[in-house]
Amino acid sequence: MNDVVVMEQGSGGATKPNIQPNETIEKIKVAARLYWDYFVTYLKSPSNVIEREEKNAMNGIVTIVIMAIFIGLSFFTLLKRMAFSFLAYSYEPSFFSVIGSSILSIFIITAIVIGSLFLTVKFLGPDHSLTSLVGIYGTHLIPSTFLALIALLLLVIKAYVFGNFLLSFALLLAFLVVPLFILTKLVKQEALTLDPLYCVIVYVVIFGIAFSIFLMFLGDSMTGGIISQLDAF
Repeated sequence: MNDVVVMEQGSGGATKPNIQPNETIEKIKVAARLYWDYFVTYLKSPSNVIEREEKNAMNGIVTIVIMAIFIGLSFFTLLKRMAFSFLAYSYEPSFFSVIGSSILSIFIITAIVIGSLFLTVKFLGPDHSLTSLVGIYGTHLIPSTFLALIALLLLVIKAYVFGNFLLSFALLLAFLVVPLFILTKLVKQEALTLDPLYCVIVYVVIFGIAFSIFLMFLGDSMTGGIISQLDAF
C-alpha cells in the first residue's frame, strides 16, 4: 500500500502534507519487534518453550532460516578468505553456490532431525504434532544461531581459530546435543514402559540411517562436481 498524503491547512493559509505511515512497513516493524522479544526471551532460557507449550512454529522456522544464513556466510567467508589452490588452478568460490549449498544442507539436516524426533516421540513418547516439534526445535536453535553469528564475525576479522571453534560448536550443539536434550525432556513428561535411554537409542538409529543416506547423496554430488571441473581443465 502506497503512502497516503493528506493536505492540512496551516495557520498562514498554506497547506502542508501529512504523510501516513506505510502499513506494510509498520507490519514488518511489528513482526520484527515480536520476533526480537521472542529471540531474547528464549535465548535466556530456551527450554521454557516445552513447559509453556506456546505456538512458536513460525518463529522456529525463522530461527532455522537465520541460522542457516549465518552458517552459509561463515562457510563462504572461510573459502573466500583462506585462498587455496586445488591441483594446478586457483579455486574461487561462488557466493551463490556456497551460500545456496550450505543453506540447503542445513535445511535438509534440520528436516532429518525434526523427522527423527517426530517418529521417535510418536511411537515411544508423548504425542506431539510435527508443527509443535518445529517450534520446539527451532526455539532451541536460538543459542546456536547466536554462536553462528559470533563465529561469522570472528571469521570476517580473520580470527580463524576461534571462528572455526565456535562454528563447529554451534553445529554440534544444533544437530547433536539439542535433539537429544529435547527428546529427554519430552519422554520425561509421560511415564513410559520403555526406558528413556532406549528412546534415545531409537532416535539415534533413525537419525543415523537418514543422515547416512543424505551423506551418500552429498558425496555423489560432490564427486560429480569435482569430476566436471577437472574435465573443464
